[in-house]
Amino acid sequence: MTVLKTHQPRLSAYIKYFETLTPETVDDLDMLVREDFIFEDPFNRLTSRSDAKRLFRQMFLEMDSPAFKISASYWNESGQSAILKWRFAAEVHKIGKLDFEGLSEVCFDDAGLILSHVDHWDAASHFYEKLPVLGVILRMIRGKLRLS
Repeated sequence: MTVLKTHQPRLSAYIKYFETLTPETVDDLDMLVREDFIFEDPFNRLTSRSDAKRLFRQMFLEMDSPAFKISASYWNESGQSAILKWRFAAEVHKIGKLDFEGLSEVCFDDAGLILSHVDHWDAASHFYEKLPVLGVILRMIRGKLRLS
């Protein structure tokens, strides 16, 4: 339980970071994660804090009003990692509105810094299906695979 007491304030700060993220606060990530921080989502596998910050800055260039809302957090038994349940919403240029839920696994090092963040969400239905040509094909495939 000592590990959990150490890591809980860091997780709370990390949650606040995402829920209040703006272009001006991107660099606040420096206080929360390691330099060799790993960030992974359906599109990226980044292996440094600076690359993650570049991705977050890019998000603000390509989207209007991106916002995260974390609704729950769950710790594993060891207290070394947690699962975050979240909702993301934004208006993406040329694609339209995004609004979906996902999960993130956040792992800590012994010093309480965040070692990795791996996102799990359905990129096919929440992103690719919104693309003009690919979306039509994916919706057709999804329709064929549905139970009738």
